Amino acid sequence: MVSSPDTANAKAKGDIETTINYKAKDSIRYDAVSQIMHLYGDAHIDYGEIALDAGYIQINWKTNLINAEGILDSAGVLQNKPLFKNGAENYQAERMAYNYKTKKGRVIGAVTTQGEGYIHAETIKRDSLGSIYGRHARYTTCDLEHPHFYIKASKMKVIPNDRVVAGPFHLVFADVPTPIGLPFGFFPSPRKRGSGVIIPTFGESNQQGFYLRDGGFYWAMNEYMDMRITGDIFSLGGYGARVQSTYTKRYKFSGNFSVSHTYNKGSENIGVGRTTDAVYNYNTDSRDIWISWSHQPITRPGKGQFSASVNAGSQFYNQRNSTTAQNALSPAFNSTVSYRKSSPNSPINYGVTISQSQTTRTQRNEAGELVPVQQMSFTLPDFSFGVASQSPIEWFGGTMTGRWIEGIRIGYSLNARQYVTNNISSGNSLGFPFTTARVRDTVIAINGSNLAQIFRNARTSINHDIPITLGTVSLFKHFKVTPGVSYSESWFTKKYTYRTKPGTNLLEADTSKGLQRTYQYQGSLSFSTNLYGIAQIKGKKIEAIRHTITPNVSYSWRPDFGREEYGFYQRVQRDSLGNTQLLSRFQGLEGNVPGPGLTSALSFSISNNVEMKVKTDSAGVYKKVSLIDAFNLSGSYNMAADSFKLSNINVNMSTKLFNNVGVTVSGSFDPYQYINGVRRNIYLAQGGGFRLARLMNLNFNTGFEFNQQARKQQAASGAAPPTNLPALQRTVTAADYVEFNIPWTLSVDLTSNFTRDNLTDKLVNNATSAGINGSVTLTDKWAVNYTTSYDLKNKILSYTNIGIVRDLHCWQMSIDWVPFGVLQRYSININAKSALLQDLRIRRSSSATGRPY
Repeated sequence: MVSSPDTANAKAKGDIETTINYKAKDSIRYDAVSQIMHLYGDAHIDYGEIALDAGYIQINWKTNLINAEGILDSAGVLQNKPLFKNGAENYQAERMAYNYKTKKGRVIGAVTTQGEGYIHAETIKRDSLGSIYGRHARYTTCDLEHPHFYIKASKMKVIPNDRVVAGPFHLVFADVPTPIGLPFGFFPSPRKRGSGVIIPTFGESNQQGFYLRDGGFYWAMNEYMDMRITGDIFSLGGYGARVQSTYTKRYKFSGNFSVSHTYNKGSENIGVGRTTDAVYNYNTDSRDIWISWSHQPITRPGKGQFSASVNAGSQFYNQRNSTTAQNALSPAFNSTVSYRKSSPNSPINYGVTISQSQTTRTQRNEAGELVPVQQMSFTLPDFSFGVASQSPIEWFGGTMTGRWIEGIRIGYSLNARQYVTNNISSGNSLGFPFTTARVRDTVIAINGSNLAQIFRNARTSINHDIPITLGTVSLFKHFKVTPGVSYSESWFTKKYTYRTKPGTNLLEADTSKGLQRTYQYQGSLSFSTNLYGIAQIKGKKIEAIRHTITPNVSYSWRPDFGREEYGFYQRVQRDSLGNTQLLSRFQGLEGNVPGPGLTSALSFSISNNVEMKVKTDSAGVYKKVSLIDAFNLSGSYNMAADSFKLSNINVNMSTKLFNNVGVTVSGSFDPYQYINGVRRNIYLAQGGGFRLARLMNLNFNTGFEFNQQARKQQAASGAAPPTNLPALQRTVTAADYVEFNIPWTLSVDLTSNFTRDNLTDKLVNNATSAGINGSVTLTDKWAVNYTTSYDLKNKILSYTNIGIVRDLHCWQMSIDWVPFGVLQRYSININAKSALLQDLRIRRSSSATGRPY
């Protein structure tokens, strides 16, 4: 028998695979007859990847068994419980036994970790393959010894780093058993994605009755792609189905795709008394579909890039099925699929784009009633080809040495596109002057019988641009002179010839098909410089103020392309008095048609910037503080125009008051007089007085952040919302997540715009609104965030959203509430934080239209 009163270290070898290292803080006693080793006090064993710590450990060299247990302290509390580690697996228990030869073990009163999950069991057995079997087990993601919730099962099997399979089980929340139970459970390990059943949520709504939603199957197809197939069942006869998938290829691309279909059974009682909007009154059956696809390539030099952003579907899908206000309120959605390629060793680049847009608007039907329609347009396709600007010296192999002549550069770009829409023009948009018949643009349905009419309405064009830069020349060291020349050309497949319909006051258009050509060219010359003014203050804090003025004067010339010899315009009779007007022979078509009229214009602009040099400390360190970020004026004078030679004067200013309040102001001033609301070719200054121009429109915007440091901390943290909801097509509401370590944030903004009423000569307020948004952390577990805006002109609240978040340790509760408007709704969610149990949630929702969110 051998003993040691202090820490002992020893090594022993026998019928085992590797060396067992053991030690104990109190003593080590060896029974040579029984071949049993006893380790007392903070005992420890290392055996390959296996490590065991306990108050007492016994090693039996005959039976190859290791037994471990804790020891009782003076108060009778079990201390130094056995802690068993096998690679990434951890077990803690009251007692345990392990056969190091067969690699089988048994654990009594155990707690073990499997990825993000914890397993508590009365008894755990481990086989030679590493699988674990638990009896009367509890599975949870709560890391407390007494967890807040768990899944209780009579039998449980764990395949490490793979999955957890449970027999009949039910959910226990706060020690209260719930009726949520299933005959079996399957929980894939987060270390390796696994397929499994998605448990549906249940509830009730006016539109669908009782429902089961988002139930289905998750299929981990491989390490690059997965699929989520879910469905809804409504007691009133409706249903829903969704297929969602994400995919990724490292260093190449990533994306996601989804297709959704819903059928809502209509009822005369639904929506009554809530809203008169036909979109939200479900008195007829509705079938809606929506397709989303996002594909993002990884940029690689010299490689083509294919990208896609698709959002398209039925007219009212988002209004009737969306869970976000952004989608529900948006009248328009756009889709784009494109391929582009450029080479770092070549000036040539090209690309092909197919795009689609859909907009919901209203039009009158045959009965004169306003009905919602869906206007759709397509670009099939949009092809671009370009050659980067180069110096002619490079074309002939010359060497670039920085001479001014090398600033002459020539490039080329081509754009060909075909535009198709189901909005059939009546002719009013072409500018026909004599149309008095009751005709209007009409949106027709996209189907097989209408395709011929839709494609007859297509507009095709090819645009060529040759940008020519002539470089910049320094004049007298302080002035910069920049000449410029441009040329562009457009090709069309048709043009119009106008004539008056005999016996009527209507204008008809004859179409000439074939290749039609327009072109335009112009030249310009600009002068610019910088002027500086410095005021030395020499105060305690302020050192100096600097004013920078950047004036620019340019001259441009372009011929009158409205003349008859060019053939781009046709003069037609305007009224019975014989007055005429010019109409473009390519009116309403795609492409660049040059405007009529000779241009010989002088343009001017003045940019101002004011900065202050401020001392920051006694060591003489200074910093620049901007007093006026920008104060700009611009306008032009067309010497070739027969009237209204001087343009409006545009003014804009931006600054930041007290280094915290951003202010932006812009406006336009008209130098001409208005008589009885009609603009006259008489300068306002000619009327006497000191009025040189009058303000025609004014836009004002300001915003103030009350706690900038908190916002910067929030932005710098880069914290993403927790994975407490499925990653596929996840919707993040205002209440989903908040930074609990930020006490509060608050920002206020005010926006207003005015326009001049020419008859009353008064500025009229078109819109003025004020908005606030921010968050408040009430405690380390409670937080509130909010956003709202108020229409000061109409004196009504606009869209308002309030979110409340409660941290429940291993769970999170969120309340999302829209208290006003047609989209009034609320949603209450309680979700397990762990991604392992992301579908374990309790949800209750309702909306003003009866549609659950």
